[in-house]
Amino acid sequence: MDRLDNRFLREFLSVAQAGSIRAAADQMNTVPSAISRKIAAAEERLEIKLFERTSRGVALTQAGECLREHALNIQDEQSYVLDQLRRFHSLETHEVRIAVGEGFVDDLMENGLATLKKKQQRLKFHLGYAGTQELQRRVAQGEVDIAIAYNPQMRDSIRSLAVGRQPLYAIVPPDSPLAARGPVGLSEVLEYPICLPNDDHAIRRMVTRAASDQGLVLNPQIETESLNLLIKSVSSGMGVTFLPRCSVTNQEKRREVVAVPLKEASFQRVSAHLMVRARRRLPQSVEVAATFLSGRMQAFNG
Repeated sequence: MDRLDNRFLREFLSVAQAGSIRAAADQMNTVPSAISRKIAAAEERLEIKLFERTSRGVALTQAGECLREHALNIQDEQSYVLDQLRRFHSLETHEVRIAVGEGFVDDLMENGLATLKKKQQRLKFHLGYAGTQELQRRVAQGEVDIAIAYNPQMRDSIRSLAVGRQPLYAIVPPDSPLAARGPVGLSEVLEYPICLPNDDHAIRRMVTRAASDQGLVLNPQIETESLNLLIKSVSSGMGVTFLPRCSVTNQEKRREVVAVPLKEASFQRVSAHLMVRARRRLPQSVEVAATFLSGRMQAFNG
């Protein structure tokens, strides 16, 4: 155990996250054989297997999962201490890694980061977006500091710092007969051409479940991984879709689409979550960013 130094743990964590020794070596600007030898030597000393070798790369064993958690804890603590030390350097900047679901991008930029950057000029941001399950994975594995996701299934490895109720709406063109209606039922919406996210998206799963419960059939005319393309499909008059209202705020202001409430109770019990890695002692920069975003973004203050 005395040879599990910080450099080895960084290399081990890079392999675990990349799922490939070669990919990790490329990221760390070293040769794959050097990392492979270190892993093999550690496995020999510990008399356990950390990775299972497969045709597609490597996968963590249960022992490897345990070591990854240890490596992540060390990474988190180092980030915390370095963040504290940087406060004594007047020119030092602090990076906060943020990833969000695509539907939160406009809200994040316009209501969150635009003002936060002016108030906290020493903060810099690394930004990305992904689906809900991928966002959870990135937080749990320490690849991002903050993730904002829609209706996640919470895990022990993640905690929510902020939760905002965000019901699912039917998003329709302004000239749709549904636009002038009050709350409508799913069966009424399905009378029109439907545009839906791909099968692995949280919204698709919710709509599919609700339709199945009512014995309704989904027959989407457009399927895409991009929420922006869904919104464009609706504003072009090609059909209707389902999104939280905060995802179409700007389009509603421009009268490109209309958000119509849905009657189904299951569509009301959904929310946006601002998530961080569980049991992590947050650096001040991450704490400041998380507090500001949860206080300013419409997703948490609808």
